Amino acid sequence: MTQRSETLPNVCSVNVSSAPATTLQPCQDGPHDLECLIQRTLQAQPGLRFARLTVHHCPQGVCLEGLLEANEGGLDLVELVNEIAGVQAINHVVTRPQTPK
Repeated sequence: MTQRSETLPNVCSVNVSSAPATTLQPCQDGPHDLECLIQRTLQAQPGLRFARLTVHHCPQGVCLEGLLEANEGGLDLVELVNEIAGVQAINHVVTRPQTPK
């Protein structure tokens, strides 16, 4: 499967499947600062474990794509992104219950 993030402009994408949930992966500085801020903050949220997370610009603000393992029901990633960065978000993150390590 080809990763779409390789061809999309303004993308901050890190595969975090092998990293602990509290480890923040480095992003590039510069034109992707907003995406990286959102990604780092989401990855640092307690109770959330992203197997994959991609954040990129879109006409409406930012688009979130990935796979989230979470035990908390009713988590609103769109609202969280708005609180983090003050931008609108489109949520294309698939959520599944967190499995024990």
